[in-house]
Amino acid sequence: MPEGFESRPQSLNGNASVLLELAGLLQAGRPEPDLITMAATPASHADVGDKVRRFSDFACDQYQDAVALLLSLSTKLRATAAGHVQVDEGVAGSMDALLRGRLVPPGDRAGDNDNDEGY
Repeated sequence: MPEGFESRPQSLNGNASVLLELAGLLQAGRPEPDLITMAATPASHADVGDKVRRFSDFACDQYQDAVALLLSLSTKLRATAAGHVQVDEGVAGSMDALLRGRLVPPGDRAGDNDNDEGY
């Protein structure tokens, strides 16, 4: 990993939870589409009402995109954290296998001396 950067599954999961919570809060506080009726005819000129409706539709679409993006990022972070955990478990398993292996003293290794155990 580049110098100065570190990733920890706990940190990734925590950040994923923050993004998920933020998306939930945004969704709960979403703009109310019915508010544009205040700018509709006869309360305002027809052109104004049309522009307000078009802007409201655009803003609502952008808002939904932002919520979807936060949810997607949260999912990716959780998947990345799970990948790190699997890699960490694989490395830990390899280290355990190495440590449980048979210790061969340096003088008894193959080619160092003639023993008949085949080290």
